[in-house]
Amino acid sequence: MRSRFSSLTFAMRLALLCLALACLTMPGTTPAAAFPVRPMRIIVPYAPGGGNDTLARVLGRKLEEIWGKPVVVENKAGANTIIATEYVSRLEPDGYNILMVTTVFAVNPALASKLPYDTFADFIPVVLAGTAPNVLVTRPALPVNSVGGLIDYGRANPGKLTYGSPEIGTAPFLGAELLKIEGGFDAVNVSYRGTRQQMFALLSGEIDYAFDIVTSLEYVKTGKLKALAVASSKRLDAFPEIPTMIEAGLPGYEVATWYGFVVRNGTPPDLVSNINQAFNTAIDDTTVKSAMDGLGIRLLGGTPDGFDRHIRAEADRWGAVLRKAGIKREAGR
Repeated sequence: MRSRFSSLTFAMRLALLCLALACLTMPGTTPAAAFPVRPMRIIVPYAPGGGNDTLARVLGRKLEEIWGKPVVVENKAGANTIIATEYVSRLEPDGYNILMVTTVFAVNPALASKLPYDTFADFIPVVLAGTAPNVLVTRPALPVNSVGGLIDYGRANPGKLTYGSPEIGTAPFLGAELLKIEGGFDAVNVSYRGTRQQMFALLSGEIDYAFDIVTSLEYVKTGKLKALAVASSKRLDAFPEIPTMIEAGLPGYEVATWYGFVVRNGTPPDLVSNINQAFNTAIDDTTVKSAMDGLGIRLLGGTPDGFDRHIRAEADRWGAVLRKAGIKREAGR
C-alpha cells in the first residue's frame, strides 16, 4: 500500500509540474521577467512617412535595444484609424501587439455612430508618448495678418474661407472647428489623406488656412506661409514672435496632436508594466528626443493611469465640440 501511495504521489507531482510548464508557454502567460520571448509589433493606423509613423519607428528601434528582440512597425491605414484599432481589438491580449493611438482614438466614440470595438473597454492605455502643438497658418495672399483678422474676414465672407484637415477627428480638424465656434464664422473643410497632402494644398493656394504641427513653420521662415498663432499655453521658444491663440483673444484655446500606445484589454498587468517601463526608457533617450525635436514633438512618458485620464478628458472635451458643431459620421467606417 505504502509503495502504491508513494508512486501515485510522484505521478501526481510530475503531472502538476508538466501542467505548470505548459501554462508558462501558453499565450498571454509569459512572465514579465522573461518578456518578450519573440518579436514585438507596433501597429500604426496611418500610412508610412508621417510624424506618427516616424515616432513609432524611432521608438521601435530603441525598444529593440531594450528588449533584445525585433520590433516590427506595421502600417494599417484607413477609416479614420478604425481599421487598425478594430484589428488589434481582436488579437490575443498577450502584450506582443501594441497599437499606436493619436487624438482620433479619443474622438472616434463621439464621431462615429457605431464602432466595431469599445474604446474604453477593449484597450488598456500604456503610455502618453508625446504631444505636438498646432500652429494656425495661412496662404500668404490671404488678406489677414492675425487671428482677429481671420475671424473678421470669415464673418464678412460667410462660407468663402476654406481650411484643410488630414481627416475628420484629427487635431487640425478639431482646432479649425473650435475656431469656427469661438469666432462665430463659417468656413468649408477640405479633407486630405494626410498632413503632407494638406500642406501641399496650402502651399499651392488650394485652401486658405490650416492647423498643422510646428514643422510647418519652416515654410513661414521662407515666406511661403503666414503664421497667425500657436495653439499652446505659451509661445514657442524658436518662434517667440508668434502669439498664442489665448493672447489673440480666445481664452483656454489649446490644441495639440498627441501620440500614445495601448494594448488589448486582458493583457496581464505585469506585462503592461514591462511595456510601460520600456517605452519610458526609450522616451528618455537623448537620441530619440533629438529626432523628435526635428518633428516638433515634445516627448512626455508617464504612467498607464495618467494616460487613461488624458484619453477620457480628450474624449469629453472634443465630444462636446463635435456635438456643438453637429458633426457625426453615419457609420463606424
